[in-house]
Amino acid sequence: MQAMPLRRPSASDLPPDLLSAATRVARTLVEAGFQAWIVGGAVRDLALGREPVDVDMASDALPDEVEALFERSLAVGKAFGTVVVMMGGVQVQVTTFRAEQGYSDGRRPDGVSYGSSVEVDARRRDFTCNAMYLDPLDDRFRDPEQGLADLERGRLRCVGDAELRFGEDGLRMVRLGRFCARLGLDPDPDALAAASRCLDVLRAVSGERLRAELEGLLTAEDPARGLRVLEAAGVLAHLFAGLDGISERVAAMERLPAPPAFASALAVLLFEETAQLEGLRPSRALCRSVLAIWRSCGRLEALLSGAVAGRSARLALMADEAWPGAVETLAARRPQLAEALARLTAERDSLAPEQLRPVPWIGSDDLSACGLEPGPRWGSLLAEAFELQLDGAWRDREQGLEWLRTTLSEEGQEGGKAPRKPHERG
Repeated sequence: MQAMPLRRPSASDLPPDLLSAATRVARTLVEAGFQAWIVGGAVRDLALGREPVDVDMASDALPDEVEALFERSLAVGKAFGTVVVMMGGVQVQVTTFRAEQGYSDGRRPDGVSYGSSVEVDARRRDFTCNAMYLDPLDDRFRDPEQGLADLERGRLRCVGDAELRFGEDGLRMVRLGRFCARLGLDPDPDALAAASRCLDVLRAVSGERLRAELEGLLTAEDPARGLRVLEAAGVLAHLFAGLDGISERVAAMERLPAPPAFASALAVLLFEETAQLEGLRPSRALCRSVLAIWRSCGRLEALLSGAVAGRSARLALMADEAWPGAVETLAARRPQLAEALARLTAERDSLAPEQLRPVPWIGSDDLSACGLEPGPRWGSLLAEAFELQLDGAWRDREQGLEWLRTTLSEEGQEGGKAPRKPHERG
């Protein structure tokens, strides 16, 4: 890709709340005789002209020393050198400079040894663009791994030996795709080759961690870019073993609006592959959303093909909460239907809320008034009544009530007979 014209990061470009928090934390540490540097994503985003959403800091202060300096802190990750400092409503992670030893579980270091310099700390980080340091007090900038130069070249490069970095935590291979998708970068060839040699490490990555990382990738500005990186490295085929047509699925992702909703992105990438979806350990709400999109896609196709007709079916589909995701998913997977889907969407958008979701004329009170005891027949009768209403079979509620009384009478409700289906009537 083309080189990016970047500028040297400056703390003054931080959002006011983050700048205030970082400055106060740094001043407290420095006045106590320690170093204090903003590190990682915030520095990277500043270099790219993006607005950081959080701020992490690195220091030579030990975790106990950090805790002693700040009244409000959380010892989350303290065993690995991290203390969360609460500062003016902002959470600032302060991590002691450290080197790491071994990753036998493929996720966390077996041990850490604390250091005193950014150079030591930088060597344990994942990518060079995340190993840049910025002093919030005087704007000094340290870049021991040449991350800014890599960003200017549009390149995502691992710190040190890429194979070692991926071997430490297999999730970094997925992160390679996420950063390419989010930042518009290309992977360093060595990183891509190393990822293809480290696929077995992915077995140690839990479904929950994978899902969280995939969410960042699939909801980025250019998810297809990141997915192509993972496809080229063999990561996608390894993560979703047995998933057919991966290239076609990635191509479909390019046709989704950017950035896509996570449920829509999963619906396209894993279309109708329930087992693959469940392997990501999604929340119940997310799983329901994706499955609802798939069901609505089938109903949409039936509607467009003429297999299902009638205003009731049309309105029921348009009123479905899964409608937006289903339209996006079907248009991405079957671009030849895009125009027809656009017409349907325009029709839906033209409807007033009371037209899209009309109030049923026949309700449970009406069934009770007609002497029908509560039971399984209520649901089918109410559904039939609403369908007839939507299809325009009646002019008003009075006609609907007349239909109800006639139906119950014809079906011998007094004798306890079950209502007949419409096609069973004379």
